[in-house]
Amino acid sequence: MIPQLIAHPDIPPISQTTERFLTEIHRHGFSGDIQTDIGIRMVLATDNSVYQVVPQAAVFPHNKADVVILLETCQREEFSSVQVTVRGGGTGTNGQSLTSGIVVDVSRHMNRILEVNTEERWVRVEPGVVLDRLNAHLRPSGLFFGPTLSPSNRATLGGMISTDASGKGSRVYGKTSDHILELDTVLLGGKSWRSAPISAAELNQIAQQDDIVGRVHKTIRDSVDAHQDEIRLKFPQIDRFMTGYNLAMVGSTARGQFDLNRLLAGSEGTLGIIVEAKLNLLEIPKHKRLIVLKYASFDGALAAAQILAESKPTAIETIDDKILSLARHDIIWTKVGHFLTDTAEHVTVAINLVEYSSDNQHDVDIQIENVAAMLNARRGQPSTPHGYYVAKDESEYKSLWDLRKKGVGLLGNTKGLRKPVPFVEDTVVPPIKLPEFVQRFRKILDDAGLTYGMFGHVDVGCLHVRPALDLKNIDDERLLRDISDRVSDLVHEFGGLLWGEHGKGYRSEYVPKFFGDTLYTQMRLIKKAFDPNNQLNPGKLAIPLGATESLANIDGPKRGWFDRQISPHIRTHFAVTLDCNGNAACFNEDTADVMCPSYKVTRDRIHSPKGRASLMREWLRQLARAGYQPYLQRSAKDTFWQKLLGTYRRAKRSSAPSDFSHDIYRAMNGCLACKACATQCPIRVDVPDFRSEFYSLYHTRYARPLRDYFVASLETAARWMSYFPRLANWLMGTGFSAWFLQRFVGIVDPPRLGTVNVIREVRKRGAARFDLGKLRQIDAKQRSRTVVLLQDTFTSFFDGNVVVDVYDFLQTLGYTVWLAPAFDNGKGLHLRGFLSRFEAVARKNLAFLSQISELEVPIIGIDPAITLTYRDEYTKVSNSSADRVPIALIQEWLATQLGTFHIPKSGVGTFDYVLFGHCTEKAIAAASQNQWVAIFAAFGLSLRVESTGCCGMSGVYGHEAEHVADSKKMFDTGWKNCLAKIDNPSTQVLVTGYSCRSQLKRFHSGSFLHPIQGLLSHLRRNQIAAEDSDTAS
Repeated sequence: MIPQLIAHPDIPPISQTTERFLTEIHRHGFSGDIQTDIGIRMVLATDNSVYQVVPQAAVFPHNKADVVILLETCQREEFSSVQVTVRGGGTGTNGQSLTSGIVVDVSRHMNRILEVNTEERWVRVEPGVVLDRLNAHLRPSGLFFGPTLSPSNRATLGGMISTDASGKGSRVYGKTSDHILELDTVLLGGKSWRSAPISAAELNQIAQQDDIVGRVHKTIRDSVDAHQDEIRLKFPQIDRFMTGYNLAMVGSTARGQFDLNRLLAGSEGTLGIIVEAKLNLLEIPKHKRLIVLKYASFDGALAAAQILAESKPTAIETIDDKILSLARHDIIWTKVGHFLTDTAEHVTVAINLVEYSSDNQHDVDIQIENVAAMLNARRGQPSTPHGYYVAKDESEYKSLWDLRKKGVGLLGNTKGLRKPVPFVEDTVVPPIKLPEFVQRFRKILDDAGLTYGMFGHVDVGCLHVRPALDLKNIDDERLLRDISDRVSDLVHEFGGLLWGEHGKGYRSEYVPKFFGDTLYTQMRLIKKAFDPNNQLNPGKLAIPLGATESLANIDGPKRGWFDRQISPHIRTHFAVTLDCNGNAACFNEDTADVMCPSYKVTRDRIHSPKGRASLMREWLRQLARAGYQPYLQRSAKDTFWQKLLGTYRRAKRSSAPSDFSHDIYRAMNGCLACKACATQCPIRVDVPDFRSEFYSLYHTRYARPLRDYFVASLETAARWMSYFPRLANWLMGTGFSAWFLQRFVGIVDPPRLGTVNVIREVRKRGAARFDLGKLRQIDAKQRSRTVVLLQDTFTSFFDGNVVVDVYDFLQTLGYTVWLAPAFDNGKGLHLRGFLSRFEAVARKNLAFLSQISELEVPIIGIDPAITLTYRDEYTKVSNSSADRVPIALIQEWLATQLGTFHIPKSGVGTFDYVLFGHCTEKAIAAASQNQWVAIFAAFGLSLRVESTGCCGMSGVYGHEAEHVADSKKMFDTGWKNCLAKIDNPSTQVLVTGYSCRSQLKRFHSGSFLHPIQGLLSHLRRNQIAAEDSDTAS
């Protein structure tokens, strides 16, 4: 039995000052969310860096007025020790938004696009707007925001401003600060200031004001005017210019202009909280072309960058063999692998992605032709690729850039204890010096015996390097310090910067080294003018002059320190949890993407794979501190009487509301178990997998709700009720049953059983009873035209027509179909953490299925969620590959059979078909959607795959009373919007998943078929047309 976790070792309690402060802002009208629970504190304790700092609390302002209240209250003398740090998407790689104070998260509510002026080409946004959402909003106007980041689907504009972010294409589009027109910033004390470029006269006038605005303008003006020579000497002369307190670009009276935004951009929330930004927009280039160049060495790709830059591309990005090798085992390879195939003569070790763009198609085509001609002429020479590929369309273009975007995440999926981690990952030097710099950089890492991944924006001299370290190992933690110091010296020697685009954060200790005591003193003066008591993101960039605190340094508290408290065998067992590196791909808010629907609908970080993994890590640590070993505990077997006594005690036990285990339970309970995280996350953080482990352990102490038993027994119950479906439906449809299920079980709108008896219907068609003995007797020729069709509870007993139509379809194609007997798959057992029972069911089923598999007869399934259990959850029951049975989705098998059966030619008018796929299918069987397209094409039919997220059902989630509202919201924001765009009455919507079709019946009208039913209807229409034609003739 797990212990109660009431005390939280190594997590500071909330101070009385913080509690009074939170009470005070609430009393003064703060309308946002205020949270102090340990769950949200742990989720916000990490980002994409190696650090872990637990905050005192988190506040989520609704609007500017809330931020004013917050910073007004901060300035009061009694709260001068309160520290606040603003946070956006949480994608920082250097702990920029980590704090032991109060987190101010602007992403949850302050995410509105306020105004777009297409004529003047600008937009006003709140800081929590995500970059991809902004550009999607602007796309119909032909405009976009220039800086392009890899984490663009979760990076917020506020975070981009705070780090002065840039990315792909910065040689053309520059950095974020290049596109800021105005900023509305709330300063300490609650004063709001809207900053924009001003003249020297305006600067002098403002500097005379007797308030914080006047003070900061005067301080900056005096510092810059007095130290122009030092600024020119110390600030590197590179395109990826200095970010954070950018004294070189803020302007001066001598230059006659001043732009405070140049100083605020990159300041990482140390000077104020930005609540609104007016940003310059650019026209989307009408034409883009992308060429991928393949090299035999990374050095060759690197050296080629300078040659390629002469062709004036929009961007050049280099990727090394480490990332390419990891990509081969990721879902992205299904989209890009055929572009990067090796040959007998050449192995691709690195690639360059080179993009050209223009409003003139001819210009872009000429650039591509010229590059291709140059490459062909130089073939065989150093720095020349051994091959290249030009993306043919938008889909290929996007897929190749998606590979680059996933680079950082893929590195986190490296096998072994050492994982590539960020701490020297955005160095920038003059591009001409990059090849020599890289050689020296690599020697540092090679001498330390480290592996690493390299990629980046080589056209501007910015290189991303992630050395692999195991920070649970104290020696590796020391190595991080040594490498940081040596790389810092190296960058300084080459006239570059340690922080080319990802901000300073815990690397702030190096600021004095790069800019000298004189300029660092000026930065401290500026910090003091804005924040005299060091309350705004303290320790980052600069300490106020006169303050005694130290700059944040790379020896700051790290995740590894917490994780090493968990015993090695527990870390191994729960590796999928601890491997989460905070890359935040699960914060993707695109409703057309399958990744984590629970986060999209709640916008609560706890309800994301990163959030759940963070909580699970901390739970395992606290269990370890309590002396509990969960893996060993779950392996122990209780006697019947022990189980009975345990059930009684759990039912009687107090719920202990302060037990940290309840925080984990609430987070896990919001998961749909759609499995998107298992493949869409670059680290493959499989939440449903460790959620089942958690449930299994949690309920050793706390009683299970009736809903768990309902879900676990649903397959068995449905099979028995299928013998008298009408009676069962009548009973389930009574008011009492609905009341009882909702009140005591927590289930609403239970689906009705189908009235089609599958066995009876196929027997009418001459199907024999399933008999393994008879199946063994068929010869090889018969076996080549035989399939075994698996039944699943949900399709067979709730939507039996689909099974019968699949049987008829396969028979029509000339196959002999053996319908396997219905048996429990055990999916519900796994979902609710009945792991011992699930393993027993899985082993029994595997023994039966193995007998069929030995006959070399294809085994196929219909419903994606159930069929894919055999290749996912079942494979974890046994580590032996010999116990695994190949079971294909029907489209996977059909795609291999195209050309082996006769397909009647289309002779009548057909529907337009659009496919809505199941989440789990798209996540685990990535090729499955395109396989349907190929199958329909073989029948002379056109099928379009709709890009959708989750329908909101996902098994029984949509039937759970506590989740009905969220389930409907998921449907409305995803599927409903897509369905509304279908205006052709002849379009037939095809849906692969039973749960998806069930959701459609609840929330939408219309006819929705399984894809096989669409094909069968087509064949039958053709047959009728042919018969009518014969009759007429």
